[in-house]
Amino acid sequence: MFKKILLGFGLFGLCIAAAKSYNITLSEQFTVGAAQLRAGEYKLVVNGSTAVLEDLRGKVEANGMVQNEARKFNDTAIRSATVNGTPHLQAIELGGTSMEVDFK
Repeated sequence: MFKKILLGFGLFGLCIAAAKSYNITLSEQFTVGAAQLRAGEYKLVVNGSTAVLEDLRGKVEANGMVQNEARKFNDTAIRSATVNGTPHLQAIELGGTSMEVDFK
């Protein structure tokens, strides 16, 4: 019984340690799915194969999928597309890593 509890705490600790966060600055308002992201500072939390953007001023979340690319990105970059005059966030390339968060 004690070993199971210890194993449970160990796995819980690994899950928490696996989550990484990055600070992102959006220079303009973007749409991601049904969410509207205002221009400003965000924390991008990457956990396994999923990612969540959190607004530092409130509770705005946008889910994305984490993909590993073949090359390492030098800088953090945001890819977007304008659809019907509205900018939509498509992906964030994380500088210093080969990870890309895809919001499509």
